[in-house]
Amino acid sequence: MKLKIGIVGYNLVGKRHYMELRRSDKFEVCGVFDRENRDDACRAPFFDDFKEFIENAQPQAVVLCLPQHEMIEAFCQCVKYCQNILISRPIFKSVSELKEIKYAAGVNKARVCTGVDERFNPTVFSLKKALLREEEIYSISIAHFKPLCEGNIINELSLCDIDLAKNLAGSEICDFFYTQTNKTNKRLSDNVGISLKMKNQILVNITDSFCGSLERFKIEVNAKDGVYFGDLIDYKLHRVSENGQMNLKTDSLNNEIKAQYEAFYDLCQSGESSELSNIDDAIKIKELF
Repeated sequence: MKLKIGIVGYNLVGKRHYMELRRSDKFEVCGVFDRENRDDACRAPFFDDFKEFIENAQPQAVVLCLPQHEMIEAFCQCVKYCQNILISRPIFKSVSELKEIKYAAGVNKARVCTGVDERFNPTVFSLKKALLREEEIYSISIAHFKPLCEGNIINELSLCDIDLAKNLAGSEICDFFYTQTNKTNKRLSDNVGISLKMKNQILVNITDSFCGSLERFKIEVNAKDGVYFGDLIDYKLHRVSENGQMNLKTDSLNNEIKAQYEAFYDLCQSGESSELSNIDDAIKIKELF
């Protein structure tokens, strides 16, 4: 049986989630709440009053697709009425905001996960399967360039890239160093370099940038049996070893949001999911900075 899910916030992120959910065989969009944005092409009922949204739509799960400054208030309202909440991206101003969400979730016995959909990228999924067969992993390098993007680069890119590195390494961080520069933006940093050492001795280097003209999201993993090169935008993965290059299969049809909602459905049904990022994961990474 499909679960009734409501979307809070119908910006570009909310529309992206709606387009995926309307094709889902696990969720039914029962309503969309947004005080300003509307879309006549959306077939789900629209609400500009939160009380009416809760009473009429009666969602069993909610996805929050809101900007940072609206997230805390919306979460504290939703958690009173719904026990299954997906936060579309873990973009928060401070650790205290995340701890406030953790407290509210605990008081209301809610299941809350943060949408680090990079974990569900088809290239990452195939890479994790390949690395399970590796005897040793030595280092991980991530290059993530998103030109002409606004906002805090730490929140927009780095937090999720660190989560991805932790997820691939299967370990917590023991050493952390980062530096940032302002090349095109006088107010906010637009380039970040991050160096990590994991507790299992895997070294990680991350380069994030809002500069340039080319969007790029690449990953390189140096392991005992070869070096893996992944493209997280074009969904490509290959391994280079002493025997040459081997192209590895990726399932580009199973996109990040679709796979994430499959894991979220399991969380709603069973109360557990090891695949999803949770509030504690986000707090640990945010505290690094």
